Amino acid sequence: MKKIVQAALTATAIATFGLFAAGPASAASSVCEGYTCTSGSVPANGGHQVCFSGTHTALAYWGRAELWDADTGVMVGSFPTNGFETKSTCVGGLYGQHYYERGSGGFFYGKVWN
Repeated sequence: MKKIVQAALTATAIATFGLFAAGPASAASSVCEGYTCTSGSVPANGGHQVCFSGTHTALAYWGRAELWDADTGVMVGSFPTNGFETKSTCVGGLYGQHYYERGSGGFFYGKVWN
């Protein structure tokens, strides 16, 4: 029963947050690139941690990089982004199975990895 509920929650998160249009992913990382974008999902690592980064490839653009738990639909990390620097951070204490990055603000480029 637990697996059925988890599958339903994952399907709901995919439908709600647009993961059906997600970028390509590997087992360890995924890229988010575009005006607004959603990466593919990655699992948390053995230390229950996921890292993500963000920047803009055009200097005049600003936005946000967000890390989302695809199993619960909860944002677990966020920071402002700009075209002058690439920022990154890691979020620990995670117990979900799937995490993805959402980027906004125009000409966004980010990466999520475990």
